[in-house]
Amino acid sequence: MSKRILIIGYGATAQSLAAIYTLRGFDVTLAFGSKESEKHFNVICDKGGILLRGNGLRGLALPKLTSDVADALKNSDIIFVSVIANFHEEIARIISNGLRDGQLILIGPGNAGALVFSKVFRELSVRARVIIAETQGNFLPARITGPAEVIAAAALRSKKIAAFPSSDTPEAIAALDGILETDPLAHVFETTLNSPNVINHLVSTVLNASKIDDKGKDFRLFIDGLTDSVLKGLEAAEAEWANVLSALGYWRMPSSVDHLRIVAERGKYPEFDAFRGLDGPDSIRHRYVTEDASGAVTLLVSLARLARVPVPFTEGLIALVSALNSDDYYGKGRNLDNLGLGGKTLPQIHEILAKGRGAITDVI
Repeated sequence: MSKRILIIGYGATAQSLAAIYTLRGFDVTLAFGSKESEKHFNVICDKGGILLRGNGLRGLALPKLTSDVADALKNSDIIFVSVIANFHEEIARIISNGLRDGQLILIGPGNAGALVFSKVFRELSVRARVIIAETQGNFLPARITGPAEVIAAAALRSKKIAAFPSSDTPEAIAALDGILETDPLAHVFETTLNSPNVINHLVSTVLNASKIDDKGKDFRLFIDGLTDSVLKGLEAAEAEWANVLSALGYWRMPSSVDHLRIVAERGKYPEFDAFRGLDGPDSIRHRYVTEDASGAVTLLVSLARLARVPVPFTEGLIALVSALNSDDYYGKGRNLDNLGLGGKTLPQIHEILAKGRGAITDVI
């Protein structure tokens, strides 16, 4: 029997996923409970579906649409969570009452969201035996280009994933068979820290802040922002990132800065033109800052402190955007304390990531 897919979200990635899987013949529901999402869904209905353009699968697709996320859970086997990390806890609480045994929750990009979902489910005494997993990076880069229209700058390809606990990763991979090609990573900290966004988003936004202020919605990072100075800043961030992951013994993805150097060569490599054309960020409060500074970048710094690896450039970036936005991204973000892992040694943390929160005597 074909597995039924629920996609939670209404942004460009969520709409792209809904279109792709509908075009591939799956039973797909796109759901998000907000007034803004209802407006989007009404437009999709009026237009006869989501028009998907760009690289990969293309076409007009009309998935099922609902603002009742909890109700949509009843007829779903695979649950894609495609929202920014700031909404993870809210989504976990919304779906907590409707879960049933055997469902898979796949969060993309992960940003250690599996730990957040697990923490909420424990707090609410959720009894359903579900698998919670997350992807390395986003499902695919996409933007909304008009009413009920999205462009995917890359095809939906194989993703590296990990579950929390990672002992559930084989089940997650089996559940996604025929839906998404996957390969395992060791645990959800490897998926979180191996997102290109950890290196790219915060650095490129901060170093282009004045240009973003000037151009606003007309700013396109991959056309306007990849200057030599910005690329040097990205190299500095990547060097600190690599030092931390090496100290932790984590797998490391290929250089994302090398990829951006290719993207920066305008007039060459036309296969990246759709990617270059992606808009944003349009302000210093864009999700490139608000999500990434408080998410994976904060986790990187927190682990660096535990492993005693200096990361002055990355710490400075978080401090700078916190000052610019009158916020405290590290203090409020996904540091080890806030994830319920404060006071643990690295071996203890890795045991918890592998076996679950009851893996050591001092249960968190």
